[in-house]
Amino acid sequence: MKPFSRVYNWITKTLKGRFFTGITALILFGGLLSIFPLLIFVQEQREEDALRNLEKVLEAQNELISEWQDELIRDINYLSELPEASNADKGFYEKLELLGSNRTLFYDLFYADSSGRILYNTNPQAETRKINVSNTPYFREGMEWHTFTTGVRLIGEKSIRSIIFSAPVTKENGRFGGILAGIVLADDIRHIVGDFAYGKTGTVYLVDKKGTVLSASSRTFPASLKNTELFQDALKRKKRTESYRNANGIESIGQYTWINGDEWVLISEVSTAEIQQPFRDTLFFMGIILLLVFVISYFFIRRLIGQMTEPLQALLEGTAILRRGHYSHRIEDDVFVNASKEFSELCGAYNDMAGDLQKEHALRLEAEKEMRRTNEQLRRLSFSDGLTGIGNRRYFDDVLALSWQRAIDDQRPMSLLLLDIDFFKKYNDRYGHDAGDRALQRVAKVVDEIAKEAGAAAARYGGEELAVILLPEVSVREFELAERIRCAVEHLGILHENHDHGVITVSVGGAILTPKPGDQPSLLIRKADEALYTSKRKGRARTTIYESVTL
Repeated sequence: MKPFSRVYNWITKTLKGRFFTGITALILFGGLLSIFPLLIFVQEQREEDALRNLEKVLEAQNELISEWQDELIRDINYLSELPEASNADKGFYEKLELLGSNRTLFYDLFYADSSGRILYNTNPQAETRKINVSNTPYFREGMEWHTFTTGVRLIGEKSIRSIIFSAPVTKENGRFGGILAGIVLADDIRHIVGDFAYGKTGTVYLVDKKGTVLSASSRTFPASLKNTELFQDALKRKKRTESYRNANGIESIGQYTWINGDEWVLISEVSTAEIQQPFRDTLFFMGIILLLVFVISYFFIRRLIGQMTEPLQALLEGTAILRRGHYSHRIEDDVFVNASKEFSELCGAYNDMAGDLQKEHALRLEAEKEMRRTNEQLRRLSFSDGLTGIGNRRYFDDVLALSWQRAIDDQRPMSLLLLDIDFFKKYNDRYGHDAGDRALQRVAKVVDEIAKEAGAAAARYGGEELAVILLPEVSVREFELAERIRCAVEHLGILHENHDHGVITVSVGGAILTPKPGDQPSLLIRKADEALYTSKRKGRARTTIYESVTL
């Protein structure tokens, strides 16, 4: 009792005790009265910021998914608008197969006529070979001339979970000719949601109308969100700002948005514990500060105010400078040389943080530059043949289609040369495929160089066949260009002991046409192929433009 009595007497009867108690009470209650409203405001602001950031994540993910959808729809729509689609002939089916081989994400591509009967599938094992699609939503949308992306549908007897991308096909008479559709398995789209979310515990889900999770930003995720309060609010189109328990039983807040014509819903959520953690950290930190101030205020309060002002001002100014993007800013040492240790460390931490931000900013700029360079390289590679480096078959098809249409519009002739390496199979059998690849590369290089000099476009047509497209505006005599190429290849002097000439040669077939509206590029290819056949039949190592033959 005596120690307690002594403290009581010191507080109540001595001036020092009364002053100390008054200052302490003033600091304590003043601090509490000023801090708690601020903390409450910070907590509310933190939740509002979290909801806004969740919405931003949804917008970014929606853009990513929309780009993925648009890319697949563009492929389907491009084929459905081709002239060959109106007749649904063999050439059209070959293009379907080509798209299916290039777009491996498609489980199946099929064409259904105007009655809904499926006439062709790229996947012979597809469940769609057994059904009529006339009563499906995507077929009805096609009858209204709309492209369409379904939600998750169960297809066939095995009830395969799939998503269908469709586009209408128009007959030559302008009437509805059916639909072209691509099927993507639901299990194959687990990657389309980006791996970014808000916060460390944040997750973004792509969910269908039944609550089934199609994809998520995390590697592991629940199979369904059907029973979560946020998904139920989404079904009711009800905005939610209160917390709820997510599919894993964790208290969370989240936002949602409907996409793909209200077939899918994007849900972004983060645990409330992560949102509240800064509030708790701040509360703990402020409690420590109050305790320190309580202990040392009586002795150092006047000096402390002076030591606090300058570093805080420097930190505030530095923070404002960093917010403007000037990451090279640092607080000078003389600003906090006389400050307390805590503020010295804080300013030092600020300088370290500014240095880290500067490095991260530089790395981000470099990464963005590298990404742009990589994307450009990938774009070029998509049109280049992997072996020869010249244009590939996709490049050939695109250039030929564009040039053909330009020739129709301008009513000008255009030409095509087809080249085939003579006895190339015998060359591979004798010297090996590696030697054959090197020989093909050398031949392609010569052809490409001469084509570019003439303003033409060279591409690998297939196997050992090469093609040169003479654009409508190119004023070059086809026979002379073909002979120049043929002679240049022969002059390479690539040894070929199974050939009468002793070296590798090429046979060339050419055709020149002035196309009319309705003509197809395949007509030009057929004429050039017939001329190439004539060159081979006449003994190879020669050029034929229709019936003109060099000996």
